[in-house]
Amino acid sequence: MSIDFLKTFGFLQDPFASTNAADEPLIDKYFVDPPFFPAVVGDPNTPKSNVVFAPRGGGKTAQKIMIEKRSAEAHQFLCLTYDRFPTNVIRLPKDADAEYHLTNICRILLIAILCEIEERKYLPQEVDEIDKRLIVSLSRKLLGDLSAEKFQESLASVKSFGDKPKDYYGRYGGIVTGLLNLMAAKFGFGKFELATAAYKPLDETLRFQFESLVALVKKFGYKSTYILVDRVDELTITASDAGKNFEFLESLLIDLPLLETNGLAFKFFLWDKIKDMYQDAGGRPDRLLEYSLDWSVADLEIVLSKRLSTYSEGKIRQFDDLVASDSPYNVHRMIAYFAHASPRDMVRICKKIVDEHTKTGRYGEKIEFRTVKAGIINFATERARELYGAIFGELKKVGDVNFTINRLANDIFRVSTQAARSKVKNWQNSGAVVKIGDVPNPGNRPQYLYGILDPRLAIAVNSDRSIEEAMDYSLVICPHCTALRIVEEGEITCPDCQGNFIAEDANTMGQLCRRS
Repeated sequence: MSIDFLKTFGFLQDPFASTNAADEPLIDKYFVDPPFFPAVVGDPNTPKSNVVFAPRGGGKTAQKIMIEKRSAEAHQFLCLTYDRFPTNVIRLPKDADAEYHLTNICRILLIAILCEIEERKYLPQEVDEIDKRLIVSLSRKLLGDLSAEKFQESLASVKSFGDKPKDYYGRYGGIVTGLLNLMAAKFGFGKFELATAAYKPLDETLRFQFESLVALVKKFGYKSTYILVDRVDELTITASDAGKNFEFLESLLIDLPLLETNGLAFKFFLWDKIKDMYQDAGGRPDRLLEYSLDWSVADLEIVLSKRLSTYSEGKIRQFDDLVASDSPYNVHRMIAYFAHASPRDMVRICKKIVDEHTKTGRYGEKIEFRTVKAGIINFATERARELYGAIFGELKKVGDVNFTINRLANDIFRVSTQAARSKVKNWQNSGAVVKIGDVPNPGNRPQYLYGILDPRLAIAVNSDRSIEEAMDYSLVICPHCTALRIVEEGEITCPDCQGNFIAEDANTMGQLCRRS
């Protein structure tokens, strides 16, 4: 029903059908380059590792996909995506040591090399004997017992081949031994078998073998190898805690010799909540360059406009074109604010609004503003539960968007101050709340004032308050950096820019979105 409504405005497809960048074939037509994107891609002739920090749904995967597309089109660098992490061999995030990651990456890299040799029809004499021995040793160690599922995943992780991995999978019967035995027959390796107790592998470290594989890639004409690391925060063992995200990748992130391997660049696309942990653990931004992806409201408005224009062939450029003309607010801008710096969530909000409008099958020519509000409220509650789980319920019990630890301990949860402090620490780790200032505490040191960080969570926690009230009284704009802050009253310190301001004197989201 949604597509029937959208077709009346000239849309050929539903622009809100997918929120996963990996499933959007038109993404290159509406992708908006962040200012630093060329630096993230870098120069394949002199590859440099770097890390992009961004909120969940902030466009990390979209950037990764655009790098993958460049690799498939230009063939300047071999591009591998490392976003599937076997959890059957580890119990806790901290168990993912350097050997764990190198084993997984070497497996993908080795399969890429084998396919490259086969695709380019290299003759036996065109591959060095040392390289042959390396291939045989690692194939027995890493590939002999590889399941069909893991073989398919590894092939799909090689992005420089475009759609060819699907052909390779079928060509070799869906099993890696099909590829291995073909290579063995061609190069006289002898039949590949699983490594046994009697097998004597090369007396080399995994790290040395990894470096040797990277060097071998350059012999095929690639200028370098890029390894794109993404989706760490989507694992069951890491999803709910930024600290666990960092634990899982720490062994890679702080290993400068590995990150500076000749002919190699790691590109990390990570949840921004681990940035401080990375730096506290000895991260070196002078050696592993950092970029923070912070979408402004104006940026998101452009992203949404380009998306609407692409799917409607230029007929629609503003979401307000779908909304009744008597709406008191600029809905396009409202959506950008409530997306909370997330292009993905912006699409989800649009979908919620359109679905709310068409759910009965009988709908008007345009969307009423009350329907816009219902869609935003439904999304806010849904997203609050997804992102914050049990924390959402705890904050709903608090009932306010700002609070002190003493109030939590004495008036809300009736627990010790230490227990309340521990609870707030957990909320901070989840990205739900942040310190926004101090409040007087006569006779004692001032108390820290905390506030909800996410406007969707604020809407869901204060469900008795209308969206209009929230926009006009508690969703305020920092006058120093224009970040959206959630505060009721008093002087606060913006956690983004550290600027101080009085909440009552600041512009509100309602003022900036209200139609003139």
